[in-house]
Amino acid sequence: MKKGFYTAGLIVVLAVSAFAFILAPALVGRGNRDTLPPFGSYNGKKIKFEEDSDFRKYVSRYAEFFQNQGRQLDPQSNYYIFNYAFNAVVQKLAYMQAVAESGYTVPQSAVNREMLPYFFENGKYSQRKYRETPASEIEQRQKEIREELTMSRYTGDMFGSSEQFAGNALYGLKSSENEIAFFENFGTEKRGFDMASFSTDDYPDSEKEAYGRANAQKFIKYDMSIITCGEKSKAETVAKRLKNNEITFADAVNEYSSKNYSDANGKLTNSYRYEIERIIKNSDDTEKVVSLAKDETSVVIETNIGFSVFHADGSASDPDFTNEQTVKDVWSYLRSNEAGRIEDYYTARAKNFAAEAALNGFEKTAKKFNMVNAVIAPFPLNYGNVPFANPVDTSIQGLSGADTNKNFLQTAFSLKSNEISSPVVNGKTVLVLQYTNEVKDEPSENTSSIERQIVSSDEEAASSHLMASPKLKNDLITVYSNYFANAGNIN
Repeated sequence: MKKGFYTAGLIVVLAVSAFAFILAPALVGRGNRDTLPPFGSYNGKKIKFEEDSDFRKYVSRYAEFFQNQGRQLDPQSNYYIFNYAFNAVVQKLAYMQAVAESGYTVPQSAVNREMLPYFFENGKYSQRKYRETPASEIEQRQKEIREELTMSRYTGDMFGSSEQFAGNALYGLKSSENEIAFFENFGTEKRGFDMASFSTDDYPDSEKEAYGRANAQKFIKYDMSIITCGEKSKAETVAKRLKNNEITFADAVNEYSSKNYSDANGKLTNSYRYEIERIIKNSDDTEKVVSLAKDETSVVIETNIGFSVFHADGSASDPDFTNEQTVKDVWSYLRSNEAGRIEDYYTARAKNFAAEAALNGFEKTAKKFNMVNAVIAPFPLNYGNVPFANPVDTSIQGLSGADTNKNFLQTAFSLKSNEISSPVVNGKTVLVLQYTNEVKDEPSENTSSIERQIVSSDEEAASSHLMASPKLKNDLITVYSNYFANAGNIN
């Protein structure tokens, strides 16, 4: 989710509402809502999803917020809603405990002031409306107001409030003149670049085939079935019955196998040699399996999740690297296991590009290499997309994630005018940059906006620190997955 929503959500959380929202029953998935385990705890206080709990109210509140924003409430949105609600509860618990430890209590006079508007009629206090309001409702509203004012006290003391004296905020962290000046000038110096990008997705088939031929043993394909058991004794029983011809392999699959590593009929689903090597726990046992002749059955072999018996249904097949599917399988292996090899290939190409561009010019070299010379508009040094300045345009092909790539930014802003960089790896691309131009903007004069952004950044930093606290036990993912992941939408 974007920071923009998080900030808006934080405002919603801090402004604790008097309304009691009802969670749609459709949201409850597997299990009984009355027996749900806690989603976690903060400083020993359990965070439960139950009637009238803060967690349940926040879930409903965020659901309503999503709907008001025109967001579709789908399974992904539901998880975000639970996540934000959980964070909100943790924040409330931490802030309330901190204020309690300080000794501060909300004055009854402050509660009374906040209560008065609830008994207004035609803009005036109504004694009749007060008398007709049930005492339980008044008590509940007073409780909510106390919590709201307690939260406000903490956030005001920490991050400031709208209350001022002589033009200065009465409470909260203060920004120094030097800090303000820093952010006024932040992002004013911008650099533009030419860029060539080499995508690792374009790895040539010839290189894939060459790797396959050099490592042909990895891609020998075996025609096998497998029975997998959790206990060694069970697997040994299977092996003994098979050896004595007391049961067929197919029947043993149905009776004993947990069907791991196989389809419903026991057929080994990942049958290249390298895949078989992966599932066998002891490498010395691999040869016992791959050396099986047709119609032979193995002894009990320990795998990574239990104990197995293998059966050779047919003979092994040597790889055919002229076959398109085989080359695709080699490519899948390379991406999972030899990413460095692919990266090295394009790093070497990028080095050749940079050397030739230094002699013949960037644009001319790009044409020779049949590449697009991407012109990158000037951007400031802004690691992590700090909101005080614009970041690099990550929508440009090859620049996805560049705003958080330390090496990319260091390289770009260390170049001299017209200097060409050495290759820079950015995700699945290898980049070559040329520093082409510089733009210097005027410092910002919107001091009040900068101060608000500083406060917002402080709030986000505090929230991040809180969610990493050793006082926090977070079981959100586990409980949500078990009870809510397959639930319907919030209506």
